[in-house]
Amino acid sequence: MYKESYTSSAVRTLSNSPSYMPSAKYGKPENEVLTITGKTEEECVEKLFNMYGHNYTPLGKRQKFKPGIFGFGQKEYWEVRYSIGAEQKPLSQQDSFQKNRDELLSKASSAVSQTVVMANLDKKLEEMKKTMETTMKNIAAATNAADKPVSIQKVEEFLQENEFTFSYINKITTRLKSELSVEQLEDFNFVQEKVIDWIGESLKISPKTYHPYPHVIILVGPTGVGKTTTIAKLAGTMILEARNENQEEPKIRMITIDHTRVGAEEQLKRYGDLLGANVDKAESAEDVKKIIDTYRDNIDVLFIDTPGYSPNDSENIGKMRKMLEIKGIQPDVYLTFTASAKARDMISIIQNYEPFNFSSVIITKWDETSAIGNVISVLTEKNKSVSYITDGQQVPRKIERASVLKFLLNLNYFSDFRINREHISEKFPEEK
Repeated sequence: MYKESYTSSAVRTLSNSPSYMPSAKYGKPENEVLTITGKTEEECVEKLFNMYGHNYTPLGKRQKFKPGIFGFGQKEYWEVRYSIGAEQKPLSQQDSFQKNRDELLSKASSAVSQTVVMANLDKKLEEMKKTMETTMKNIAAATNAADKPVSIQKVEEFLQENEFTFSYINKITTRLKSELSVEQLEDFNFVQEKVIDWIGESLKISPKTYHPYPHVIILVGPTGVGKTTTIAKLAGTMILEARNENQEEPKIRMITIDHTRVGAEEQLKRYGDLLGANVDKAESAEDVKKIIDTYRDNIDVLFIDTPGYSPNDSENIGKMRKMLEIKGIQPDVYLTFTASAKARDMISIIQNYEPFNFSSVIITKWDETSAIGNVISVLTEKNKSVSYITDGQQVPRKIERASVLKFLLNLNYFSDFRINREHISEKFPEEK
């Protein structure tokens, strides 16, 4: 049993026995101050918890020392002063364990129940959100369908199928509403012919131009678009055209300033060997100028192959532009990107390569996509012309002059949307 003692201030001291129960002779003292001792403060707290759970109030604590035998080897211990209510009784070990277990189970059960309720609530809210979104979309679609003639709905479907941008589609449908009468909108054959005409009219094709010799051609654009292969195709096309017209083959020379891609120079030299053209390497604007000055009188066309940089790499693009600022020449600069690029990527490419003052665009890898509305939309939005289209790796072939007819014939048509080929061939004749 705990040893019990009272001080003049009605303080009882409880020693180390864990089985303490207050003696009946003390009755039910109300708010009396008690003291418990232990080797450490933590031990005192543990004893109190085992007896009362959380139903006690700590009043103070202090560290004390107990003298050893003959005054040597004193030992330290702790006293913790506390009080309990008049109706509160200390808990036995079994009662304490039971109480702690019940409290933990109660808290755990409450937490689990709350989690389940919240999870169910979140699930229901998400379901309600999805249902509301679907309902709103259906309402909007129904409203739009009610407001739009069937012919405009079919036009929108056609343009979306070909991946035209939202802004381009909006311009076409706005024109339909503002320029055609109700009677004309009911004639779908008339409507679709108008739409195809407007698409063709929105395209700008760069015409053939003739330049004083040497004709310097520079290709720029992001990495992986096929600039080196396109140079070889352009050079090969010039040679074949001269042969077909029984003219002297042009004297062609090539320069690479691409030092970032492994094997870039070797690839260009392989094409040069195939076409009978010499290939040089330049590391600065001075090198390029020196090559041009050296061979000016012995070349007709000079191609410059450039490294590919991300359209966001403005620092390296700026350095390359300075390298190509060569006095005494007026080069043709072509921006090159693939037909399968996303519309927003094409816009970014055009904007970041704008400082090169490129004269036109070359669309590569035409064969790698089945929808070209993105290309038409971006070229129209940025007011850029297109010169060439490439659609494979074969050199010197697989390149052709761009034409409106080429674009229109490569749109995806479906049963309700047809093309009048005779009409567009007459309206947009190909360049001879």
